[in-house]
Amino acid sequence: MSKGDGDEWLLINFDDLVAKRQGLPPQIPVPKDKFEGLAEKGLPAKEARKWCSDFLNNSEVGKNAQWRKKNREIVVAMEAFCDTGPLWDKAQKAFAENNYEVAISTLKRITVQYEADHSAKLNLASAYANTGQFEPALKLFKAIYPTYKGDAEFHIAVGHVHLKMQNKDAATDEFVNALEAKPDHQGALDSLTQLGVLCKIYENPKDAASLIYVRADSVEPYLMGEWDKVEAPTVAFYLEQIAYHERERRYGVVIEAASRAIKLAGGEITQESERAELAKINALRSLERLDEALAAAQSYVERAPKSAGAHVELARTLGQKGDTDAANAEVAKALEIDPGDLAALMLKFWPEDPNDIKKIGDMMPELEKFASETDAPGAWRTLARAYLAVNRVDEALDLFKKCVDLRPADDDLRSEWWSELAKQQRYTDIIKDSETLGDMKARDWRLRWNEAEAYSGLGKQMEARACYSAINFDDSLHVDIRRRAKRAANGLDEKIREAGGT
Repeated sequence: MSKGDGDEWLLINFDDLVAKRQGLPPQIPVPKDKFEGLAEKGLPAKEARKWCSDFLNNSEVGKNAQWRKKNREIVVAMEAFCDTGPLWDKAQKAFAENNYEVAISTLKRITVQYEADHSAKLNLASAYANTGQFEPALKLFKAIYPTYKGDAEFHIAVGHVHLKMQNKDAATDEFVNALEAKPDHQGALDSLTQLGVLCKIYENPKDAASLIYVRADSVEPYLMGEWDKVEAPTVAFYLEQIAYHERERRYGVVIEAASRAIKLAGGEITQESERAELAKINALRSLERLDEALAAAQSYVERAPKSAGAHVELARTLGQKGDTDAANAEVAKALEIDPGDLAALMLKFWPEDPNDIKKIGDMMPELEKFASETDAPGAWRTLARAYLAVNRVDEALDLFKKCVDLRPADDDLRSEWWSELAKQQRYTDIIKDSETLGDMKARDWRLRWNEAEAYSGLGKQMEARACYSAINFDDSLHVDIRRRAKRAANGLDEKIREAGGT
């Protein structure tokens, strides 16, 4: 800081990077009586321009020819800073109105008049990017890169331009730079997740606070290490992990969780251990590790010959290996054990292309005969799906109801029925059936969601909001389900207000 001779001014020196980032001259004159509050209030650009103009035109130092000659660069910078003030106002107004054409032309004039105003160049680059002009945007970003290097938001902006130009490696580098500048920057974390560099994981799928980001190539070793720290893990713990990571298609993680669950079961065949056995086979097959999948499926069939699921997984594996006859034989065994096994029924009757209406129609008589002979809820349910595919909607809904009457405790089945009723806007039927179930809090979240949608469809937004809120506050559910319910509840608030509710 230097003092103007004989005047009531203080000349504040700025670091070169700070001046360029803020579009300021390297020195700003500040009236002595304003200096004390400067640190607290900051330095508004409009006031800085007023001071520069007043200093240059009215102060003894500013009007002194010798001083102006000696400090020519500072004088030129102050004059340019003052002259661009109206242009900045025009550019900001254009941005507010989303008038990028005017904003771009105005910012160009600022950069010509005051080349050291990197703030103008940054805004111009952003305007180019917003209008899809990525080449000039990137050129400007590169020109001011040394000025803004280390600023997380700057690296994010540059990264997105690279991403739009399909420069994925360069984009990754920029998002990593943003994280180095600000390790918890959500935009950088999300972008790197989108690029597949990071993986978003809930260590506890029911706890939002357990969200972490792990390098995509290190997910399995990371989780293995965390599971090793768990005191007395249970089969149920690993089944929860299996369900979560199956949804996310992390099949390597599923295999490890299933293997641990199977080991904990100690060879005992239970409903829980079967879930793990079948999940492991499916995951191996999904990773194209077909020989391992076949060995695991054959081993489980030997240990659990009365498991329809075991024969289904063996059939799927054989089919994927191209052994159609052997696969069909295993499907037949599965249906002998459980004529209502949905997976076996789909393998036996449904065409490879699930949207081939003609083939669905062609196989329907055989499926109708099978369902009539077995009277298994799963067979009727599969037939209901076939009726839906060929637009025999009323018959399909009647069959779903028949299945529910046969198996009233099956929430998955009832949820499918309610979903199809909702598609036909038969919301009253859903609410009427829900009233027969008693406390809905004990039922599957999908049924509760169907109930909420039915109330909303009937215009009963308060009741719908209450249903969504109950799901949101149910800490036994996966955090993503609860967040989705919270968004749905919040989305109904405006409808409730419009209807005069509170």
